[in-house]
Formats: sequence, C-alpha cells, structure tokens
Amino acid sequence: MQKVIYQLTRLLALLYFKLYHRLSVYGRESVPSDRAVILASNHASYLDPPVVGLGFYPRHLRFVSWDRLFKLAPMRYFLLQMGAVPVSQTDKTSSAALLRMVMSFLEDGDSVYIAPEGHRTYDGNIAPLEGGVAVLSLKTGAPVIPTWVGGAYRAMSRHMSFPRPYKITLTFGPAIDPFALPQTMSEKEKRQYILNKINEFYYMMDNKDREKHPRK
Repeated sequence: MQKVIYQLTRLLALLYFKLYHRLSVYGRESVPSDRAVILASNHASYLDPPVVGLGFYPRHLRFVSWDRLFKLAPMRYFLLQMGAVPVSQTDKTSSAALLRMVMSFLEDGDSVYIAPEGHRTYDGNIAPLEGGVAVLSLKTGAPVIPTWVGGAYRAMSRHMSFPRPYKITLTFGPAIDPFALPQTMSEKEKRQYILNKINEFYYMMDNKDREKHPRK
C-alpha cells in the first residue's frame, strides 16, 4: 500500500511540474549508473529539491531539508518518500554534523542532493560556493554532478508565496570524478578544482538563461 501511495504522490508531483512548469530534463547520460553520486544543484527556490528528485527517478536520492517544509502533511509525505531528512534551522548551522550525516548516506550507497550555495538566492544571482561538496566527494569517492535547475527563481523565488507557471528545466552536467584527478594535486587543490568546475557549469547555464530571459 505504501508503494502505491508513493507512486501516486510521485505521479501527481510529476503531473504538476510537467503541466504547470513544463518541466524538461537534459543530460541524464552524464550521471554514472553504477555509483552513488552527489548532485550539486544551484538553489534558487524551494522547487529545486523536488525537481531534482523527479529528474533523478527511478534512482533513490537523499537530502536534508528545512523542517519548516514538513509542516503540511502532503508535502511532508512527498519529501520523506523522496528521501528527505528534516533538520531544524539550528541543526543547519552545524556543518560538521551535516557533513557526517550526508557522508553516511553516500557510504550506504545512496546518492545525495546538495546545494553548494548553502541557501536560496536572494536576487537570482549565484552565491559563493561552500566547500562541503568537494570534501564529501574526496572523502567518499563519489562523483559530483553539477546540476542546474533553470527557471525556478522566476517560478518561485524566496519573495513569492505561490509558484507562477514559468517553465523549469533540469540539466545534469559532466561528472567530476575525484578518482580521475591527478595524484600530484594536493587535497586543497583538488577541493578548489571541484568547486571551480561546478562554478563554471553554473555560470555557463546562468549565462544561457540570461540570454533567453534578460533581467532588468
């Protein structure tokens, strides 16, 4: 019965994103199918995690999410079924504890969603990336997949209380495999390399988005 309810919930979410936001997914071939991966997504909206979760299906995805999102029963059930773990705003400040939690997901063979910017953008611009995603990749050997959710800021920025029917796209970028990095690089250089590659992908996708949708 639980699987039936989950599939129904996922189908309703998929219909919502397909019909209301005309969701399109690109680059699935970039995601290794035989290893747990880290989906390093930009963070423009509360819509980002469910979009990435739907685009990653049928593979299982784990992520931490603000416990405020779990207050409504339908959203709580959907997030839990999609692999979310609720954390309080206080817990979110303990980066070491969160890193250990996410590392345990990867060590158990589960792929994870991470937003390296740390929080939703205030103005639609890309925020500086935090280093945790690179540390996780190097410690666990999990490839990083730069992931871009386009259109989510227009659809539901942090300044909106209700989503608007703008098109959303999900794009998986080329995998960054920590095992493929030169052994001559120091750990610090490897961390910076991973962050730089994520940033390059984000800015490339952001520039494409700005060409289609110039901002005032």
